[in-house]
Amino acid sequence: MIAVKRSAAVPASLVAQRSLDQTQEARDYYKGWSAGKPAFVEFTRYKDYDVQQALRKDFSWKCAYCEKQLEKGSFEVEHYRPKGGVAGCDHPGYWWLALTWTNLLPTCAACNKGLHQHIVTVTTTFAEVEAMQSTKPSQLHGKATQFPVGTARLVAEVDDHDLEQPLLLDPTRTDPEPHLRWRHDGFLSVVETADGPEGPSVLGAATIHCVALNRLDLAENRTQILDRLRTQRIQIMEALEKDAVPGADAADIARAVEFARVRIEDMKASGLPTQPFAGMVRAYVRTLAAELDQWVADSVV
Repeated sequence: MIAVKRSAAVPASLVAQRSLDQTQEARDYYKGWSAGKPAFVEFTRYKDYDVQQALRKDFSWKCAYCEKQLEKGSFEVEHYRPKGGVAGCDHPGYWWLALTWTNLLPTCAACNKGLHQHIVTVTTTFAEVEAMQSTKPSQLHGKATQFPVGTARLVAEVDDHDLEQPLLLDPTRTDPEPHLRWRHDGFLSVVETADGPEGPSVLGAATIHCVALNRLDLAENRTQILDRLRTQRIQIMEALEKDAVPGADAADIARAVEFARVRIEDMKASGLPTQPFAGMVRAYVRTLAAELDQWVADSVV
């Protein structure tokens, strides 16, 4: 998950008369709404082609939450604030934002829906993964209508939206990096809650849980890239140890260190916004760069 700049231009479909009509129909419907009544289901324009294309462009054809590449047929337009109800409370949903550009995100089905999925941790072993793969998941994981907040929840179109404090990260509003800690020391690529000045990030914890960022298939996909990074790290550090041996000429050591830095810099290409799992890659490269700095401090006199 990485920060993304949303285009300021609103897709035409969302401001067309039909969209305005759908919002008014919903407004009329919810005037008589009470807990237990079904949600308004006539919203359609958020799925129009120009909306999807704008989201694809902004997010480089990746899921806004997990950064999985979105192939044709796997793309879903997600409502950050759910439009048809909120899990765990009698709330009609944020229906008035159903056709609002800043409330829409591109996602994969596994992040967007509540699906039966296995969840892994940093201590999950290869044997445990094999056992999971042979067993049908029994629990639902994924966002669905989850939308945790840290304050009173908005209940009306006229409420001050700035007063609500969403706990789910929206990468177009909040940089996810300070809230997520990527673990590279386990069998699988796993993300955990980052620690901040006031303790573990509440936003990080809520996001990891809500969109199932440690579901098995996703962790396995990330691990394929992580393993390539691990291999590159081994090659870089082995070459450094070979060239910068004790007693070597200072100029030779400096060249070896500089070459290692260049190779680490090259690894950043895998963390460009267009690449899958860029957040994980960036964290790994930062860790490797810090490891090299420490090696230099410990080894070069």
